Amino acid sequence: MANPFIGYDNVVPLVAPVAGTTGTITSPYMDLRNAQKASFLVQFGAITSTTTTDAMVITVDAATDPAGTEAAVAYRYRKSGIVGANTWGAITTADTTGMEMGADDSDNMCVWVQIDPDELAANDYRYVRFVAAPLVASQMEAYVIAAVGFIETRYKQTTHISSTASASV
Repeated sequence: MANPFIGYDNVVPLVAPVAGTTGTITSPYMDLRNAQKASFLVQFGAITSTTTTDAMVITVDAATDPAGTEAAVAYRYRKSGIVGANTWGAITTADTTGMEMGADDSDNMCVWVQIDPDELAANDYRYVRFVAAPLVASQMEAYVIAAVGFIETRYKQTTHISSTASASV
C-alpha cells in the first residue's frame, strides 16, 4: 500500500538536531507559493535552565517577499506527551507572541504548529519560518531541537516544486 502523505505532501527538513545554549534557532523560510496549508513539527530533547520558570518560546514569522521584513503571525498548535506516550494535547491558539515549551515540563516533547492560511492570505504573506528563542537567555543552560516543515501542495505531484527560500538576510 502506498503512502499518499509522503507521495504528495512536501516534507521539508528545516533544522537538523542541534544542541543550543542561550541562542535563538531560526528555521529557513518555506515558500508557500504552491501551498494549500503549511505546518511545522518541532521536536525538543532535554531543556535545561537555571530556573523551572524558563522556557523556549516558539513564534512564527511571515514575509511577503524574499527580501522582505518579517512579521510574527498567530498560529494553532498541539503539544505532544513525552517520548513513547503517544498522546497529544488540545489544539490551542498562539498569538503573535508565540507559545512556551517550559524547562520544567517539556523535555523530550514535540509541538505541531499549524499555520493559518487565511491570516497569510489576508496579509499577502508567502514565506513562513519558525523561531525558537529562550524566554530569558541568561537562564537557559541547554536545549536540543529539530524541525521539519510540511506543505500540503496545491498541485499534487510526486516531484515537488522547491519550497525553500530566504526572506531576509
